[in-house]
Amino acid sequence: MSSEIINKKILVVGATGYLGKKILKNLELESSFSIRAMSRKQVLPLENSKVEWVKADLLDRDSLSIALKDIDIVVSSANGYMKETLEADLTGNKNLIELSKENNIKRFVLLSIVACEHSLDVPHFHAKKLTEDLLVSSGIPYISLRAPAFLDQENDYIADAVKKGNFYGVGDPSTKWSYVFTDDLAVYVAKAATYPKDDILNTIIDTGWKDGAKSQEELKDIISRITNKKLSLKVIPWFLLSLLVYPVKLFSELGYDLLKMFLFFREGKFISNITNQERFFGNAPLSEDVIKRWAKNANLIS
Repeated sequence: MSSEIINKKILVVGATGYLGKKILKNLELESSFSIRAMSRKQVLPLENSKVEWVKADLLDRDSLSIALKDIDIVVSSANGYMKETLEADLTGNKNLIELSKENNIKRFVLLSIVACEHSLDVPHFHAKKLTEDLLVSSGIPYISLRAPAFLDQENDYIADAVKKGNFYGVGDPSTKWSYVFTDDLAVYVAKAATYPKDDILNTIIDTGWKDGAKSQEELKDIISRITNKKLSLKVIPWFLLSLLVYPVKLFSELGYDLLKMFLFFREGKFISNITNQERFFGNAPLSEDVIKRWAKNANLIS
């Protein structure tokens, strides 16, 4: 490991989220780095944890300046759209980038989204592309780690449906898009932050599976085979999603955002190019191996 990267301090923004917690666990395994985790609420460190917690808010520049003090590497996995606002993604990350520039941050790892440059009408996808653009123009050495669809969620609706013999999908059974397991994504984020060479800097890294994007029919079949459960595929058709978009917008920005995201999937552009993932992090996993790990975590198999 290069002497330039060891003994550095990493700030994790979004550390209390579903993915952020997993990122922290992976970074704690890196003995050559010290970790500071940022939360809008006061968080007490766990016993024997090497993580230092700081209370700060992306929309409060003064608190953000304190959080960035003596930091070398920033990891931003924060997002606001699930809280019905894009402020964290837009203004928040803008503040973070500007203050990182002032603090001479050596590496900025942004959790972004696959194909966000092709999806200007999906609000939270477009917000990530704008953040990428801000990073590039800032001159801060960056890594944009782009995620496709999450196989798992904090409230795992896929696992819940499988337990009842169902697989719920959107659009149609045959359109393919890429997926990632959050356990794997957290590993990639940690590796990007601690990667020992500079050739990883100023790159976009899509994440995904070795055997490529999957249709909902294919995903259902793999899960059915692994869990030994016969699953019924139930799909909300594209035309219904299209009809719902603007009525939903009247009462839910989040609902509108998600519907626009699903309709973007129909274009066939939500596909990961894993060339850089394999270049920097090694062989990508096969879908079957990933789904076996996911199924075990979800108590679908022993």
